[in-house]
Amino acid sequence: MLLLLLPLLLLSGCTAGGLSRAFAGQSLTLNYDDFGPESMASPFLGPRGSQTVIIAHYGFNDLTPSGPEGVRYVNVLQSLTFLRQEVRSLPLSSANAPLRQRLRTTYARLYPLQLRRYNNALSGSFLQPFGGMDRRLMLPALPPSSI
Repeated sequence: MLLLLLPLLLLSGCTAGGLSRAFAGQSLTLNYDDFGPESMASPFLGPRGSQTVIIAHYGFNDLTPSGPEGVRYVNVLQSLTFLRQEVRSLPLSSANAPLRQRLRTTYARLYPLQLRRYNNALSGSFLQPFGGMDRRLMLPALPPSSI
């Protein structure tokens, strides 16, 4: 069995970021519209294509199409921060209520991924990876569960 898995590790490691893509962590597939209209989302997501798909994961933002045309990889924590900022910057009017609700729904879909990562980091063993250091001081602040 090990001999069968070894070529998989070697082949996926040949490309830049191939190993992390071969053993991807948790991710969530979203639509471009989940981040608002293009005028609002384009600074964060880049220009919209005909079939743009957004994949939120625990890596770096990759706004250039990689793989299939129009796929964008965005960081979960950066996505949560972007959504919070956009909701706070929207004027409080009845015309913005549907957009505000759509951004809040996207935030609510992304939040469990960040919460799970945060809890996994805190529940690790005392001996790994940071010794006796308090992990809460090293982790980014956990964003609020709703905006």
